[in-house]
Amino acid sequence: RGKGISIAKDLAEIDKILGEQIVRGELHTCILQKYIENPLLFNKRKFDIRCYGLLTSINGNVKGYFYKEGYLRTASKEFSLKSLSAKVVHLTNEAVQKKYETFGRFESGNK
Repeated sequence: RGKGISIAKDLAEIDKILGEQIVRGELHTCILQKYIENPLLFNKRKFDIRCYGLLTSINGNVKGYFYKEGYLRTASKEFSLKSLSAKVVHLTNEAVQKKYETFGRFESGNK
């Protein structure tokens, strides 16, 4: 849904974001990960790949199943590092993308 996701450019900005959440009593659990500054792009836009699989193990017998159909989720604005706060550029979540006028401009439902 994109709720609570922040993109920071350095450690000082991360400290500021976490400090504000602590003051508001909103910090519970957080995940930090390195942002890819030079991602693979689709038509100059970020994307992620959604595909589904299932791995089972019954009595030590391991089986894997893979659903053949998957899809791409795309951002509806071209990638740039100029504005890290522009969620429409950096997050491919439909809940985020559908709030912008560019949603669905390139692909139906950004998929």
